[in-house]
Amino acid sequence: MFDNKRYAQALVAFQRAGRTREVTICHAFLLRENARAVPDDRVKKRAGAFGEAGEAFSVCANESPPHEIKRRLTYYANAADCFVLGRRFKEAGDCFVHAEQYSKAARAYREGGYFDDMLEVLEQHGRHIEAPLLAQLTKVAQMNYFKVRKPLYKGASH
Repeated sequence: MFDNKRYAQALVAFQRAGRTREVTICHAFLLRENARAVPDDRVKKRAGAFGEAGEAFSVCANESPPHEIKRRLTYYANAADCFVLGRRFKEAGDCFVHAEQYSKAARAYREGGYFDDMLEVLEQHGRHIEAPLLAQLTKVAQMNYFKVRKPLYKGASH
């Protein structure tokens, strides 16, 4: 049932079988499916639904056994994608970092205005980010910090 994307039925089956880990995973996929069904014009409801799905995928990632690295990275990526659609860019960036998708992490932080986090990704993982994007985001960060600090010098006497 799960492989056929019949998450609601799979969730019930896993509950009856007492397989809590699989229930958690089905729940995350079901939440994402439900979020996708919310019309685009219901912005707040859709964002909330995707945020909830992102939280569920984060739980799946955090509860993945250490030896299931690929699965954990996938759950973090799913969580991040949901958080982006839920307009929760800090959480999206954090999950993209955990998923080792550094370009997407930097973009999410930029979109949300989390420039300190974006800079940290650029500094720590810049070698994994395409050169044009790295240059663009570095310039954005420089402009942001210049703009933020500029008022500190207004009216200052030397």
